[in-house]
Amino acid sequence: MNSNYALNSRIPVQLANLTSLSNLDMSGCDLQGSVPYLPQLKVLDVSRNPSLNPDLTRMFQRQWPKLQKLVISETNISGSISNAPMLVSLYAARCSIQGSLPSWIYNLKLLTNLDLSSNKFQGPISSSISNLKFLTVLRLSRNNFQGPIPKSISNIKFLTVLDLSGNNFQGSITSSICELISLLTLDLGSNNITGTIPSCISNLHNLSVFDVSNNSIEGSVSLKSLINDLNLTTVDLSSNRLTVDIDPNLSLYSKFKLEYLYLKSCNLKGSFPTFICKLSHLYRLDLSHNNLTGVIPSCISKLKNLFTFDISNNTLSGKISIEIGKRLSNCVIINLDENQLSGSIPSSICSKSSRYSLQIVDLSNNRFSGVIPNTLGYCKDLRSLNLGSNNLTGNVPNEIEKLESLGYLQLQDNYLDGTLLNFIGKLPSLVVLNLANNQLEGNIPTTLFGAQHSLLSIISLRSNKFNGSIPDEINNLIQLQILDLSHNNFSGHIPKQLGGYWMNLTGASQYLMDVYGIQLQMVINGIMLQFERIYTYTSGLDLSWNMLDGNIPTEIGRLSGLARLNLSHNHFSGNIPTSIGDMSKLASLDLSFNRLSGKIPQSLTSLDSLGVFNLSYNELSGEIPKGIHFSTLGGDGWAFVGNALLCGEPTKNVCEVEEDDKKHDQEDDQENYQEDTNEKLILYSIISLGFILGFWGLFFVMLIKKEK
Repeated sequence: MNSNYALNSRIPVQLANLTSLSNLDMSGCDLQGSVPYLPQLKVLDVSRNPSLNPDLTRMFQRQWPKLQKLVISETNISGSISNAPMLVSLYAARCSIQGSLPSWIYNLKLLTNLDLSSNKFQGPISSSISNLKFLTVLRLSRNNFQGPIPKSISNIKFLTVLDLSGNNFQGSITSSICELISLLTLDLGSNNITGTIPSCISNLHNLSVFDVSNNSIEGSVSLKSLINDLNLTTVDLSSNRLTVDIDPNLSLYSKFKLEYLYLKSCNLKGSFPTFICKLSHLYRLDLSHNNLTGVIPSCISKLKNLFTFDISNNTLSGKISIEIGKRLSNCVIINLDENQLSGSIPSSICSKSSRYSLQIVDLSNNRFSGVIPNTLGYCKDLRSLNLGSNNLTGNVPNEIEKLESLGYLQLQDNYLDGTLLNFIGKLPSLVVLNLANNQLEGNIPTTLFGAQHSLLSIISLRSNKFNGSIPDEINNLIQLQILDLSHNNFSGHIPKQLGGYWMNLTGASQYLMDVYGIQLQMVINGIMLQFERIYTYTSGLDLSWNMLDGNIPTEIGRLSGLARLNLSHNHFSGNIPTSIGDMSKLASLDLSFNRLSGKIPQSLTSLDSLGVFNLSYNELSGEIPKGIHFSTLGGDGWAFVGNALLCGEPTKNVCEVEEDDKKHDQEDDQENYQEDTNEKLILYSIISLGFILGFWGLFFVMLIKKEK
């Protein structure tokens, strides 16, 4: 019944009638409900049912006397396991289990296989882990376990696989691990382990896989002693603080069958280590981010099984010979980025007779010259082609139209010329198109914006010689995140309908296929910035430094998810649309060096996300609106310079309304003063008159009395 997604129902209660059933596999059936009691079961697999909620406590209230293997990965389990005395294999990966490792785990003393990877466990691992003395496979990877690796693990003598990768273990690698002489796989990658690699590791003569990558391990490691003393097929020492010593005269025992060698960021120095050419079984090689110099040796062509080849971020120089190119054509991934390689790109890099078909090619940031070989059309499975930042010339070959799987085409920062050919319209899988900083010219073919490009997310044609109008068909690009057409000769109006994706951005945190090494630059606040990573919420529209004119369409306000808008250095006129105030995610707005007029809309003060703002050198007028956040933007006035009719803070221009108010206030003050003066004169007159009348009145009364 496994992998039957059409079921999509509750586990039938009638299963409980199958009392003699010994093996039940209902994996991947999109089931719900609870697991019935089947006391004769030996193997139960209900994995890959994300809607299933097994209550282990309830399920194991009764005895499961014969159950040996329980697979409940990718379900929503709860509770604990008991009454399963014969259980030897428990697989509960990707179940979103939280908290510390439950104590009931340590009571399953017959376990030989335990997989709790990709959950949300945290805290230390108890020394009680040694209770599981029959374990042969222990996988606790991709959790958040902390603290030191318990020394008591060394008491689990039968361990063959120990995978603690992708956690937060601290401290050094305990030397007691060297007592696990049956180990075949030791994976401690992606933790916070410090200290040095214990020399006793060489005692693990059965070890096949050794991975301590992405930690903070220090010291020197002799590759000779590591690989000659052990029976390794995989070595990964990448991204630590290690210095790996490579003896140039290193000789290998005939038994040595290394298939995976990862030495990224291992402080390798000197010329390319030629002993690698003797690793006839080598499948993947990563020597990136080191200090290797000299040329790529021709003996690389002896590596008949090489599948991926990464020597990026070194200082290798010289040309790639036709012979080496032919060998690389049989790889699936080649990455030579960030070196000093020169000469032409060999036509042999893509061949009809290749054993494998190249999928990812990155030759960027080198000194390659000449034309792009038209033999690239033979690499029909190519998904990513990055030839950016070289000295390539000539046209982009039409043969690229045969690459129907091509999703990432990056040819930026070269000297390519000619017109943007219609072959781009024949690449239905295109996600990223970067042709920035070349000498391409002509109109943009409307086929670039055809409905067949439903996946196209990033277009950068910056700094070329393109002209003509921006096609209205741009609205067909429903996934468009970034459109950079700056520094060209485009004219006409902005299309009223733009990418629908900008209207519906949710702000998810996923990033856009980092495995393909997207290299993208955009100007923000006048500074060219390199995006280190492109997230699904990274968005921008840059049409600056063209000859576009007319009004900015009010429809632009519908792009509520757009983060960066740059329309500077054009010939736009009319008012700034008030609808821009509806672009709630806008972090950068540059409308400088246009012919915009009228008042600055009050609605802009509601854009609390704005961090970069520039309206300089237009024909704007009126008072600059005020807002708690808005008033902090361009506080020294630079965002508003070149607009002589603007007034109010932070400019020095006083608005006419303010002057009228001041004059009116002064007149009012003068009138009030006059009124106060008059009132005082009347008051004093009344007081004086009262005094006179009172005094003389009393005098006349006394005079009359005297006469009598």
